[in-house]
Order: sequence, then C-alpha cells, then structure tokens
Amino acid sequence: MTMMTFSTSRRGLLRGGSAGLLGLIAAPAVFTGRSAAADTTLTVTSWGGDYNKSVREVFADPFTAETGIKVTLVDNGDMAKVKAQVLGNAVQWDVIDAPAAFATSGARDKLWEPLDMAIIKPSALVSQPAPDYMPMYLYSGGLLWDAKRTPDGKHPVDFAGFYDFERFPGRRVMRSLASETLEVALVADGVAPKDLYPLDVERAFRALDRMKKHVTKWAATTPDQVNAVVQNEGDFSYSYFNRVKSAQKSGAALAFSFEQTVNSLDYFAVPKGTKNKEAAMRFIDFCLRADRQVAWAVRGYYLPNNVAAIDEVRKSPSGDFLPDLNNGKNVVVNSAWWGENYTAMQKRYAEWMLT
Repeated sequence: MTMMTFSTSRRGLLRGGSAGLLGLIAAPAVFTGRSAAADTTLTVTSWGGDYNKSVREVFADPFTAETGIKVTLVDNGDMAKVKAQVLGNAVQWDVIDAPAAFATSGARDKLWEPLDMAIIKPSALVSQPAPDYMPMYLYSGGLLWDAKRTPDGKHPVDFAGFYDFERFPGRRVMRSLASETLEVALVADGVAPKDLYPLDVERAFRALDRMKKHVTKWAATTPDQVNAVVQNEGDFSYSYFNRVKSAQKSGAALAFSFEQTVNSLDYFAVPKGTKNKEAAMRFIDFCLRADRQVAWAVRGYYLPNNVAAIDEVRKSPSGDFLPDLNNGKNVVVNSAWWGENYTAMQKRYAEWMLT
C-alpha cells in the first residue's frame, strides 16, 4: 500500500522530456577548518542526514578516486558564516551547496568567485549558469505526516489544508528559514502560485501569525522537519520527498503529498577568496557530468540539470516520484526575488519566531 498522495498529472513533465523543464527553469528568475595544502582537499557544505551520505557516495568519493583531492563535508548552511569568512579573508568552505535564496543573495553581496568556464565544461544544461553560481538540480517540498497516527482524510495534502486548523487539528512543525515558508503561507492564504511574486510580505506574516500558536517544533534543518514527525513532536510538516523516502527506508510510517509542492533550483557556488579555487571548479564540473547527475537524481528523487540525464531519470523507478511543474497548484521559486530580499526576510522571520 502506497504512502504517497499524487496529483493526477504530475508525470506530465517527465512524459514531455527535457523540453517542458527548459521552459520553466531555464532562468534563475523562476563548513571545519582545512589542514591540508591548497588544492589537495576541498571543504563542501552540505545539509545533513542521508543527504550527506548521498553527496559522499555520488559526488565526493568518486571525485577523490579520480583526482586524488579529498573532500570534507560540513553540515552547515549558514549564509551569515559564509559572509563572515569572505569579508574576514578567512575562507574555509570551498564549495557552497546553495538553495536559490542563498545563491542569488550571495551573488548580490559579491560573495562568490566567477565560475571558471575553462574548467567547467558541462554538456547541454537545462538551466544555464549565472556568472558566479551553477544550477545543479531541482528539488521539491511538500507536506508530510505519520500514516499510522493520522488516517486518510485526517491530514492536509495541500498548503491551504496545512493552514486549516479546524479541519485538520494537530501540531505543526515549521522550518526556521524564511524562503519557501513565505510562499507556503501566501498560497495557503489564497494567492495563486502564478501570482506569488513579488511576495506580499505583510500578507505572508499575517498568515504566519495565525500559524504560530499551532507550532510545536521549529526545525533548524531539513532532517529536523522529518524527525520531528517521526519522533511524535509534531503531526504535520513541510519538507522534501527525498528526506521522507529515506525515513521510510528506515521503517518510518511517513507519508508525503505531491498534491502541491514548492520547487526550487539548488546551486553550487565558490566563496570568494578560497585557496582551492581550481579544485572547487573541477568539483563542480565533475558533479555536472551526466553519469553523476543521473546517479544523484535517481538516488535523491531530483530533476537533474544535465539534459542528457533527464531521459535516464524518467525511465528509472525514481521517475514515479517527481513533481509535475505544469500543475498550476505547484510553486516554482523566483530566485531573483530572493536574491534581492533574502537577508531582510530572514532577519524579520527570525525576529518573528522569537516574539
């Protein structure tokens, strides 16, 4: 018996091949110290849990085997620390795994090295790079719950339901990160996904005000979002299908809804001032190779950015667990808006959580 809820047309993008994806995400508008000598080791930021394991097995270890360059993974997505390293001329993290808001706001603040396209020579890409950050894949977030504790019909499957506390009473888990959280709040409040940007920030925070008293867990990381439901600290949460799938493999009775999702590009960027710039560019090039993109997408249920990888992913079992970006209920994050507004929004959101 499946524990996922699917929209009826979510495979439309996969049936359409890479062309459908090209039109939707072709433009962005849509961390430990180092002990070895420069260019003999890389420190790459990551996002914890099974995600780290995937980065290690799909990207880091094969890169080391081919180049001899050791890769250290650091579970830290703190943009304030990245900025402090760059401005203090003390860069310790060589490649930043950056969601859209991080990548674009970092570019605005001039935190990234220009991409060296003499080293990074990918085959055809779905989404083209910015001068200083490279799109790697597209990921999807949606709602999750414990299927044993919450039977069918007693849980939300879309964002309006997540904010409907009378119809779906229960404890909410919320992320301590503004990006995507504001989008979910606005869609729940009745804003159509196609009309989201520029975000109506005041309306978003009014919706969040209604949510606050129902939150029993503020999750600092994406694994925390999932673990809070697994450990019965909350009933409903927003997180990512790959995290849910990993928990299911470990025996958790989690369910996930594809009825409505938030979809965003993830990028790699290189902090300005790294002593390992050439090795960092080589790592990005390696991760864009079709075989690595297929392995990454199949393992993590992502849409790859390498055009040649898309058909292979479509034919794999993972193709059954990918969102339909042509579904009008789904959100595609506008990374350009977040590039202009991330710092201010995250500051306001952090202050809001404490009030």
